[in-house]
Amino acid sequence: MRRAPKPTKNVSARVRSLVNRQAQAWEKRDFAIAAHDWLPNGELFSPGGRVFKKDMQRAMRDLFKNFTDLEISVNDMFLSADKTRLAIQWDWTVTRKRDRKRTTTHDAILVHLVGGKIATWSEYFGWQDHTKVSESSS
Repeated sequence: MRRAPKPTKNVSARVRSLVNRQAQAWEKRDFAIAAHDWLPNGELFSPGGRVFKKDMQRAMRDLFKNFTDLEISVNDMFLSADKTRLAIQWDWTVTRKRDRKRTTTHDAILVHLVGGKIATWSEYFGWQDHTKVSESSS
């Protein structure tokens, strides 16, 4: 797991830790590492669908049915002045189990924070990357 070498000045150590826990939870397939960062009704949105906090561990388990060796590199983060909006750019690299093909997806993530907790986590990645993920899941 690689982290951004020089964090943006407006991103606190607490927010960097939150992002690092989210990455670590996915890499280790253990949502418990990051669950306390989420509001009880928190939601993750991605081109693949919508996942509520209560279903996040199952979503992780489902992902790893087809993929392995996840590595996340956090490249950049920006926090709004009112500390309610967080933008993250990270790279998500996995190996597809069926043919051992390794691919990287470049994610842009917008997070809505309420009281320092994740209310929504919305991931966006390019159509080309989305096509690779869709093909990989079939």
